[in-house]
Amino acid sequence: MSQADEAGVAVAAPDDKILCHIDNVRVHSIQAHIKNNHKDWTVEKYQEKFPGEPLFSQTALDIIAKKKAEKEAQTPAGGDAHSIQANMLVEAGVGSPSKIVVKQALFHELFELGTAPAALSAKGQPIPIKILEGHDPISADFLADIDKSYVFNIDLLKKVIIGFELNMPTYLWGFHGTGKTTILQQAAARTRRPFIRVQHTINMQESDVLGQWTVRSKPVEVEELDGAGVKHKVMKQQSVTEFQLGPLPMAMINGWVYCADEYDFAMPSVTAVYQPVLEGQPLLIKDAPPHFRKIIPHPNFRFVATGNTNGVGDETGLYQGTLVQNAANYSRFAITEEVEYMDAKIETAILQSKTGIDSASANKIVKMANEVRKLFRDGKITMTVSPRELIRCASLGIAYGGNWTLGMELAFANRLSRVDKKVVQEYMQRVFGA
Repeated sequence: MSQADEAGVAVAAPDDKILCHIDNVRVHSIQAHIKNNHKDWTVEKYQEKFPGEPLFSQTALDIIAKKKAEKEAQTPAGGDAHSIQANMLVEAGVGSPSKIVVKQALFHELFELGTAPAALSAKGQPIPIKILEGHDPISADFLADIDKSYVFNIDLLKKVIIGFELNMPTYLWGFHGTGKTTILQQAAARTRRPFIRVQHTINMQESDVLGQWTVRSKPVEVEELDGAGVKHKVMKQQSVTEFQLGPLPMAMINGWVYCADEYDFAMPSVTAVYQPVLEGQPLLIKDAPPHFRKIIPHPNFRFVATGNTNGVGDETGLYQGTLVQNAANYSRFAITEEVEYMDAKIETAILQSKTGIDSASANKIVKMANEVRKLFRDGKITMTVSPRELIRCASLGIAYGGNWTLGMELAFANRLSRVDKKVVQEYMQRVFGA
């Protein structure tokens, strides 16, 4: 096969070919090579199998960049549909033009993971990932703050980052307090992706997601006659009817991460509006004005969601209000992952970083938490305990001079039934002492 065939473009220099790890053939374009020689492979499968490995040689990248620049130079004034929508957002005061700069960083350095083997590729190499810079002021308002004390679950973080890198809708589910939303938010914060979090409830309607017509007062220039009969232009407040975009189209046009939080609380008829978006297709808003009727997703737009169930209903009885969801809707998530409570060492480290508690006391609180979780799994009590409740327990215990029993009661045990509380108090006495 010729160099031109491999890169999809005419390639002059053969020196910088990259290695395809499927068959050890040196090529300019992994994508073209897979398409022509490995029908049972996809680029996504290749990146999952060989994370961090390049897809194009430098020669191919240079030619692709040149072709892209030539294409942009030929774009007529006014731009495409996405540019027009972005300009309309500027006029509406919910967006502004920006030149996003995509930079590369190393996964283990960006997330401060040290030299942990899990933070490297399967071959022990650093993993390059994208970060976004150059956000306009409105998008910058949606950049989450970086929590330096947050301790990452590296395996879960890698799955979230794969979702970001490959534009794969990601759904995280599990018990409360396992850090589902937080890891998404912190991954977005470190990669500099604006993050908008939308809570879902049973009362949520399509208009809460898509947008609706509203009446608002705005200054309008009008002509008036003065006392001498001469016309003058003056500004007056007038009521006007405008279409107010919902959070989903705003995120799609601006290229934000849209987090559908508590996804399984919403009615299936509402979450159905997400289906074309989950497929990477444009969003159609039938009631919107023509320029907002078809929303073209920005290349940087990402869709993530969280829930306490995986859509088949609550098996524990803990999460009243969650609904059995449409299986076809959930099948459109490319990545689905159950988030478990953290390893004891990680949870202990979090307690110390968040509250300043000493190591021995933090170990006791985490040990108590794992006893409670075992009781819950064995069906002996009806409630489990989350890391956020342990943080409160530690903070309250410190405030009461190291009284961890009182801290656990105030933060968690007092919300249990009398029977469950008695069981938990017996375990607290064993772990914390009298």
